Amino acid sequence: MFRTTLALSVSLAALLVAEAASAQTVDPPAAGRPVNSGFALQTSLISTPLLIGDDDLLGFPSFEGGLTVGYKFDRFVIGIGFDFSNWSDTSTFQSVDPNTGQEIEATRTRRLYSFVVAPEFQFALARSSDRRAELFGAVSVGLGTWDAVTTRDPEPAPGPVPNDDLRLRVRWRAAPGVRYWVHPHVAMSLVTGISGNYMITEPDSGPGGDTIGLTALYTQIGLLGVF
Repeated sequence: MFRTTLALSVSLAALLVAEAASAQTVDPPAAGRPVNSGFALQTSLISTPLLIGDDDLLGFPSFEGGLTVGYKFDRFVIGIGFDFSNWSDTSTFQSVDPNTGQEIEATRTRRLYSFVVAPEFQFALARSSDRRAELFGAVSVGLGTWDAVTTRDPEPAPGPVPNDDLRLRVRWRAAPGVRYWVHPHVAMSLVTGISGNYMITEPDSGPGGDTIGLTALYTQIGLLGVF
C-alpha cells in the first residue's frame, strides 16, 4: 500500500513538473508578436512625387519630416502629428542695374516654411497570423502656418513694407499602408495615398483674402516604436 501511494505521488509530481515546463514554453510564432498596447512614437519622411495644381504659386515642398506622439491599443494607433518643411528655389532672370542702367543677370530666391499639427488615426484592416505584418489605413487632418520670403540679388529699389497677413495651412491625408514589426516594440511602415493642401492668406486689415489648393500623391516611410 505504501509503495502504491509513493508511486502515485511521484507520478503526480512528475506530471505537475511537466505541465509547469510546458506552460513556460513560448509558442514560436508568438515570440515576435507586437505588444498589444503602449505609448507610441513615430518618425516619418514624406515625399510628394506627383502634384496636381499650381505648384509655382504654392512652393510645395518635395520632402517633409514628421513626428507623431500617441497611443497604440490592439489594432488602433491614435496620436498627434507635427510636420515641418523648409523649401527653397533659386532662379536667374535679366534685370537692369539701378546704378548703371545696364542689363545684368540677377538671381531670385524664394524660401517657404510650413508647420502643421495634425491629429492622426491608424487602424489595422488585416493582419497575418503572427500579427507581425499588417495592412492598415491612415487618416489625418491638420492645421498650421506658413510663410514665404523672396530675395533678389542685386536688390531692387526698396518697395512698400508688406502687411502682417495671417497665413494658414490646412492639410488632410488619407492612405492605405503596410507595416511590419521587426521587433515586438518596433515596426517599419510604407504608406502611399492622397493629400490635400490649402494655403490661406487673410489680410491684416481691409477686405480680401486668397486661398490656393493643391492635391498631391504622397509616399511616407515611417518607423514606429511602442513602449
